[in-house]
Amino acid sequence: MDEPFPPALALPPPRRRIVEHPLFHLALLATTFFTTTYFGGGVFRQRPGGGFWDGLSFSVPLLLILGVHEMGHYVMCRRYGLAATLPYFLPAPIPTLIGTFGALIRIKEPIRDKRALIDVGAAGPLAGFAAAVPFLLYGVTRATPLTGASEPGTILFHYPLAVRLAQDWAGTGHYASAAVREHPTFMAAWFGLLVTALNLLPIGQLDGGHVLRAVAGRRQPWISAAVLVAALSTALRGPTWAFFAAFAALFVGLRHPPVENERAPLDGGRILLAVLCLAVFLLCFTPVPITFP
Repeated sequence: MDEPFPPALALPPPRRRIVEHPLFHLALLATTFFTTTYFGGGVFRQRPGGGFWDGLSFSVPLLLILGVHEMGHYVMCRRYGLAATLPYFLPAPIPTLIGTFGALIRIKEPIRDKRALIDVGAAGPLAGFAAAVPFLLYGVTRATPLTGASEPGTILFHYPLAVRLAQDWAGTGHYASAAVREHPTFMAAWFGLLVTALNLLPIGQLDGGHVLRAVAGRRQPWISAAVLVAALSTALRGPTWAFFAAFAALFVGLRHPPVENERAPLDGGRILLAVLCLAVFLLCFTPVPITFP
């Protein structure tokens, strides 16, 4: 997710300037590495022989996926001469979470060109998805079958189509979360797919919102509103989509700012890029990602 601030919709200047020194970014990365290894990896410490190495098997691929996602945005911003920060990794030292709230960059000027908008918006999720695939293909082959029924109170992770395709490719069969104990690397890839799907929601200034604004122009707010209603309708089945969509609409807005050449038609390559983003979203999407006890 990234945050362009056009002058017409600019937020008030922050009381304190956001630190952009490379050492600060490095410190956040180091802290997030610790929290994802310790708290995120703690989920897997019930495994025989689990512990620190399980934490590393989770944190390293997860941070690589998140980092590649944000660097996709950053590199594309540099290509178009847009001022942007390095990635901010967000640690979450909370035992009930995976050790991170994710990562983001801040784009410090408006994106005025439609081609730049779709390129910057698509670069992050597509790069992150590509980074997740090798870890997914490795992780699906490392699941440990459970000998009995899952214990009461077990959190179940529901698999998107990308996982099913990886299982087919690896020849493991279509197992479900209730039947196995997932490998930490698989879970890192699973969270990477979930982050990709969440960011591709076509709402406001999420990555999917950038792509939608470039494709749909002035129709974007109406389509985003319909997506928000659809996401909220899933609240009774599971909170993930409803909560994230409502959070995004509240904090990054439902409407994406316009660009200067909004009426200019997109070229064929960028239309294919938008279709690719939709395909990746469908590969990463599952109606209820997590079932809580």
